[in-house]
Amino acid sequence: MLYDLTKAAHLIALFIWVGGMAAVALALRYPALIHMKSLKAYDRAVSSPAMIIALLLGISLGVQGGWFTSAWLGMKIVLVLGFSGLHGALVGKLRRAVQDNASDAKPNGKAFLFVGLALLTLIVLLVTIKP
Repeated sequence: MLYDLTKAAHLIALFIWVGGMAAVALALRYPALIHMKSLKAYDRAVSSPAMIIALLLGISLGVQGGWFTSAWLGMKIVLVLGFSGLHGALVGKLRRAVQDNASDAKPNGKAFLFVGLALLTLIVLLVTIKP
């Protein structure tokens, strides 16, 4: 029961985190300063805390499942660290765009969407298959 509740909370936090990252990547791809300011506040209040919660709950799931000696979990942790780094890079670009008053910013962020999707796909495959 505790494992199931932890897993559900982990997934909810993950969905919130990924949704926030996707919104930031799209805002960088199609810049509009008014949206970027709102997303910066949203990330600070919602997406970043959701990331921390997802990471902590993921550690809890690993402990509850006894998987810390599994190779697949080691690979997943590396990918999750990359995904967290991607979040940091996105937020950094967003903050710079807002700070520079980027109403005339050039579109960028396309690579973030592809890299994020690739990392997320690999993470889900590892968790599902547990090779």
